[in-house]
Amino acid sequence: MERSSQVTTQKAEKAEFIPLSIPHMTGDEAEEVGKCFETNWVSSAGPQIDAFASEFSNYLGVEHAVPLVSGTAALHLALLVTGVKPGDSVMVSTLTFIAAVNPIAYCGAKPIFVDSERHTFNMDPDKAVAKIEELAAKGQLPKAIIIVHLYGHCAKVAPIIEACRRYEIAVIEDATESLGTRDQGRMTGTSGDVGCYSFNGNKLITTGGGGMLTTRHSGLAEKAVYYSTQAKDDPKNYDHHEIGFNYRLTNIQAAMGLAQLRHVEEFVDRKRTIAERYAEALKDLPGLTMNPELDGCRNCFWLYCVLVEETDFGMSSRELMKSLNSARIDARPFWKPIHTMPMYQGCDATDLSNSLWLWERGLNLPSSVGLTKSQQDRVIQGIRNAAGES
Repeated sequence: MERSSQVTTQKAEKAEFIPLSIPHMTGDEAEEVGKCFETNWVSSAGPQIDAFASEFSNYLGVEHAVPLVSGTAALHLALLVTGVKPGDSVMVSTLTFIAAVNPIAYCGAKPIFVDSERHTFNMDPDKAVAKIEELAAKGQLPKAIIIVHLYGHCAKVAPIIEACRRYEIAVIEDATESLGTRDQGRMTGTSGDVGCYSFNGNKLITTGGGGMLTTRHSGLAEKAVYYSTQAKDDPKNYDHHEIGFNYRLTNIQAAMGLAQLRHVEEFVDRKRTIAERYAEALKDLPGLTMNPELDGCRNCFWLYCVLVEETDFGMSSRELMKSLNSARIDARPFWKPIHTMPMYQGCDATDLSNSLWLWERGLNLPSSVGLTKSQQDRVIQGIRNAAGES
């Protein structure tokens, strides 16, 4: 038994590492970036920035897109341009990456945490609307709400937006994980007042690091540009009447994004193929719930997710993660609910039991656009081996 364990460990050490989600280069990036060096447009202005913004807005079907240094910067500016000020409150899911919540604190506002649905992983619209009505009755309405489309899945935005319109609450969509996802034919991030996107290295397309703020409202777009350029009142004179930020994307990054964006639908198709293979190969395993997709939605499946029920599967999600990690397969747990973290404990919230339930069971599997069939076969076999199946 000891000899067998040693052999297994040695094999794992020699096996290729399979990352969770890494960039996928098409070959077009070097040519597009090369144009920046040829023309000396290498800083925070240039034709690639304008082209990237234009093509991105066209892809989404919105009027305005503002290239920024990160998705976090986009969320921060989204709050500022919709009028969030110190002392205000902003509703947001607790089951999300912390970058969706920290910008609320940057503004001096406080989060109100909302629970998720078990079958979508996203904000529970019933709990969100009930909380809005409760706050309205108290005269304590939030200034804005951030609806996150987690892991590339469509959130049920319609009932939430309807309630927000009734009480003039700004709607910000965090689509940093859901570029390419469609809800009833409409791109996520385009139903609210502002949409926010990320081009981090692990996202569907990348600029090495970057983000985009989108909106149908010219006034909000102008404010976003203003705040992202140090709130400069005049392009020549150094006059400033508000605190601004250096949130500009560089032309080199935009060039990379431009090349990547032209392949975005190919990338979505590839992600969907990966998701279909996982679903088909793992559907017979007891205690394993597959990634959801709502009727009328086309998920980009940024990260493929499974829920692990310990009593039926035979081990917990964390034990399965450790088993895969030991085989040099990078599986990760769901985002840890933000209300459990010390700086956000005690904030106002709905019941959050579903978010904790999901966090305990959720696991992300390798989902890179460039994931090969043999790599995915290893992931699948690793899960089946852990379950005692062949």
